[in-house]
Amino acid sequence: MGNIGGRSKGCITCQKRRVKCDERHPDCKRCEKASVKCEGFPDSLHVILDRSCPGVRQTNGRSIKSRTWVRRLKASRSPSSQDDSEKRSSLCSITRDFYTPARSLGLSAFTEVIQSSFFVANAFAKLDCGQTAVTAMWETISASDDPSKRALETALFGRFHRQPGICVASSRWYGQALLKLSDDLRTPQALWSTAVLRSAILLTMYELIAATSSSGWIHHAGAIGRLLEARGPYRHQQLEERSLFEIARPLVIAKAAVDAKRSFLEKPDWLQIPWVLIPGQKSLRDKLIDLSCVIPGIMENRRELARTRKGLARLLANNSERKNHSQQIERYHWAAVALVVRCGHLLDDVRMWKQAWDGQSNPVTLLHFPAGAAAYPDYPEDLFGPPLSFYNLYEANHFSMYYQVLTSLLRLTYECNIEASLAASETADHAIDTRLSFKPGIDIPATDHDELLVERRKCAIEVCRSVPYHLSTELHGCGSAYVIMLPLLMARPIFRPQSEEAKYIDRVLAHLAGTWGNQTPQWFG
Repeated sequence: MGNIGGRSKGCITCQKRRVKCDERHPDCKRCEKASVKCEGFPDSLHVILDRSCPGVRQTNGRSIKSRTWVRRLKASRSPSSQDDSEKRSSLCSITRDFYTPARSLGLSAFTEVIQSSFFVANAFAKLDCGQTAVTAMWETISASDDPSKRALETALFGRFHRQPGICVASSRWYGQALLKLSDDLRTPQALWSTAVLRSAILLTMYELIAATSSSGWIHHAGAIGRLLEARGPYRHQQLEERSLFEIARPLVIAKAAVDAKRSFLEKPDWLQIPWVLIPGQKSLRDKLIDLSCVIPGIMENRRELARTRKGLARLLANNSERKNHSQQIERYHWAAVALVVRCGHLLDDVRMWKQAWDGQSNPVTLLHFPAGAAAYPDYPEDLFGPPLSFYNLYEANHFSMYYQVLTSLLRLTYECNIEASLAASETADHAIDTRLSFKPGIDIPATDHDELLVERRKCAIEVCRSVPYHLSTELHGCGSAYVIMLPLLMARPIFRPQSEEAKYIDRVLAHLAGTWGNQTPQWFG
């Protein structure tokens, strides 16, 4: 800001001489060159913004004052002494140095802080439990040390606020993070550091938020699995390493389930050694993840049974004598039976976990809406029953994970029962040739396994009953969206495609995608 008021801003001497003044303070240069004593400038008003003043605020990147402290610097028309001139010179210089940089100061200087605060508030702080340690660890990471952190923060901020420019900036940070991670993987000293593991995890999360296909996060999750396996279980016993390991395990298990291949995480060493320094303190969440580590192995065995069935069908088609292949059929039958027994034992363990979780202090209650209020999207209570509420979002995460695991196990158990029934059938030579597979949304003929299908439907209903808790108040941030999104994607195929239940799930998924701007519902299903 400059001086205000008057027709000229020049010094008094130049005005008297009727020449143009260069307005240098405290004495103009034109008077100095003319060897004329500069009599100074008229009264000048300099505005000094005080940060402690409540009237100062930011609007559109420029400083605005409503009630600002001002200091009027009166330049003496005839300085009585050299001290007065020096004082005036020093004071003018100080005020000029103070307010001149503020002219170009905008929100861009605080972009990193704003985006980081937004991410922490929406991803961590809403967990209501355990967020203090995570937030403190997150704030200690600088973007220069780990650009993957900056990429994740920028992506979430840009997606939520529909800012294409910010989304493009996040992709640039993502590229820098990839280059840095590639360099670290070639450096033996950095390879085993927690920074490398953390960067790989953050890049996987970035793909879940910003990517338009599932290939990105699957690729990164596979890299995390290989990195964990190379590090070994003993490198994850300290607090920071164990925390990253606990975050990474669900990603690795999800990748193994997509590939239907057994994961190394189901081995006893990986289920025990990382927690050996804190005996008896493994959380219920980690115990549930321990149970889910077995599911990819069962899926792999189920695929092997399907290949065996197809091979037997080809043999029987070329040779009508069933007795020549009785040994192969018997091995196939007992393999299917053994897999069914294994699924049954795992189902019992999962249900026992639910009993232990229910034994806590009322983790689940009925959700009561205020008079005249309704959940968005409109909750069909006549279809699912009264909505559920939870003590906090952390407990809601346990609830969702339980029904994810249970739904997967019920489907696998049903398929393995079908395989065992085919092998034991009197008409196995004909039944083996039938490609019987479970297809979501299609009525399956009544069998002895209807109870499994009924229980799967109950699981899907329970997931839908938890939706209003996540959406009614919109106070849980993006953590709520990602807690409920995967269970809904798994529940949707259980209902008929055009049923009211499926339509409700589609509306909820569209609402989540519209609120947080991610494409996960479109490609994950």
